[in-house]
Amino acid sequence: MRQPLHLLPRDAAPVPNVDLDAEADLSRCGALKDYWYVACLSAELKPGQPLARTLFGTGLVLFRDAHGQPTALRDRCLHRNARLSRGAVFDGRIGCPYHGWVYDASGAVVEVPSLGPSQRSELLDADACAREGLQPEPCALGRLARFPTVEQDGLVFVYMGGTAPARAAPFRVPHWGEARWTVYFMVTRFPNGVTNLVENFMDVPHTLFVHPGWFRKPARRRVPATVRRAAGSVLVTYKQAQDAVTGLGRLFNPRGLPLVHTDMFQVPNVTRVDYLWGEHGFVINSQCTPVGPTDSLVYTAISYRLPVDVPGALVGRALKPLVRWYTRQVIQQDVVIMDIQREALLDGPGGGVYSGTEADLHHADIEAYRRWLREGGQGPGPEDTERDMAFWI
Repeated sequence: MRQPLHLLPRDAAPVPNVDLDAEADLSRCGALKDYWYVACLSAELKPGQPLARTLFGTGLVLFRDAHGQPTALRDRCLHRNARLSRGAVFDGRIGCPYHGWVYDASGAVVEVPSLGPSQRSELLDADACAREGLQPEPCALGRLARFPTVEQDGLVFVYMGGTAPARAAPFRVPHWGEARWTVYFMVTRFPNGVTNLVENFMDVPHTLFVHPGWFRKPARRRVPATVRRAAGSVLVTYKQAQDAVTGLGRLFNPRGLPLVHTDMFQVPNVTRVDYLWGEHGFVINSQCTPVGPTDSLVYTAISYRLPVDVPGALVGRALKPLVRWYTRQVIQQDVVIMDIQREALLDGPGGGVYSGTEADLHHADIEAYRRWLREGGQGPGPEDTERDMAFWI
């Protein structure tokens, strides 16, 4: 007799559409915008240079002010709408490349060359007013939209939620600054939306087909796991202590210690994948920034700690380039499969209507959280649950 298919429970089945268009639109994304999103690496935002970024379909220009702090303004001059990111940064201010209008870090117009020197008293910026003991007033020419920024753990975050307070603090990079841990970043442009990306990053079965031989080999083994949905997170704990992770996995576990493997999603856009053998292993933390419906920038922090018995020569010059090369190859394989999925999603009606089995239980939980936020995030949200699932690899 045929065994029944292990389909998603009725209460876990996703609503039949992941609306990538709405999720990446600032006017339609609901409460998805009410969180901090990574705009760039700290190292990318160099003093005296503007940096263009697009979040939720909205163009931003980032630069460092006179004190070296990051600033994010709407990337559109008030005069004739030229891109400020194509202009120049000087004295912590930014000048438009078209007619030279100058803006300070608050978004105020502080200089219009065509008005001549008499403009100074009319266009006092906040810093100048503070120095002269005056109360700044809105410039008659208007003010660019300014977006709050936070810089921490080697990342610059931007908040797009307007006057509403952020629902959570920026996510901390795992093991940043900790002794014996090495952390490096990879920035990847993915041709897909955030929901599909976080599901890909928290998916084990695809590794056999997208990363054959790079990550693990088929073992004909049933893998049980527990999925816990609570407080805006989805935590998957895999019960596979003897999982043989191939590739660099052998380097991290020369003594054959049991593996502790967990995947976590944190609303609205963060994943964390831990592979730990005792006190060493590696953690892959990805934060997804929506550019457009099927266009995202992903900031991945790779944190790793080697076991003490790894030969010293391996932790020298050769290891870091090897780890970086290996992780880049694996991520590029995910870029390819996400592009293949995107092509089908855009191929006529029906895109975003997904079927699922028991192995997709955590994906349904992710979709439930993101759908709740997209629809406004009112009320308590999806209820806390803890369920078991299993799949074969």
